[in-house]
Amino acid sequence: MIKINLHDYREEINRSTIQKHVLMSVSVVMGSVLMILFSLLIEKSRISKVDMEVRTLQSQVTALQGQVNLVRNLQARQRRVNTILTGIENLRANQMPATQTLYDVNLSLPEEIWLTKITQMDKQGLSSGQVPTIFFDNPVANGAANTPQPAAANTKKKPAKEFLLLEGHALEDDAVARFVERLEKIPYFDMVFLFKTELALIGKTKVRKFSIYCYMPTTQNKTAA
Repeated sequence: MIKINLHDYREEINRSTIQKHVLMSVSVVMGSVLMILFSLLIEKSRISKVDMEVRTLQSQVTALQGQVNLVRNLQARQRRVNTILTGIENLRANQMPATQTLYDVNLSLPEEIWLTKITQMDKQGLSSGQVPTIFFDNPVANGAANTPQPAAANTKKKPAKEFLLLEGHALEDDAVARFVERLEKIPYFDMVFLFKTELALIGKTKVRKFSIYCYMPTTQNKTAA
């Protein structure tokens, strides 16, 4: 009679089953670890690529900085030209020798100065601005006071707009003085008078705000044209 020990057989089967479960668990854990490591490597590679792109872009920005500064300077010059052109149109509307006058004024501008407004006015307008007219000697007006004029002519004749008001800003104090000196060299300006300067803020930048009056007699207006 043959006897079989089933107890040992069952233990062997249980041991084999446990080993399979352990191997499966270890395989799952190892697989998960490998996937995590693979993801980390991919993410690291992606971060390295992004860092490289950022450095490339930074180098490009640095290389373009000179061109950006040039564009900004051109934009500033364009705004300055637009201001001058606006002044030209205003002067043309008042029948003043605009082209030559504005050309000479623009030529006299230091780099540290930009004009914000150009106004043409007569002596009455000058007085309303509380400017002391003693600084301006108007030979045309004096001669007209001593010479009798027909009543009809006096009613039709408009006051001559012989005064030019230049308003603007300067980055340096001495730039205003240099501007006045250059204006005084324009031959048809009999008098250049710095009326007012004051400190002002444009954003966070301190500038010098100024007003300058130029006297150009009517007889010399014709010469300037």
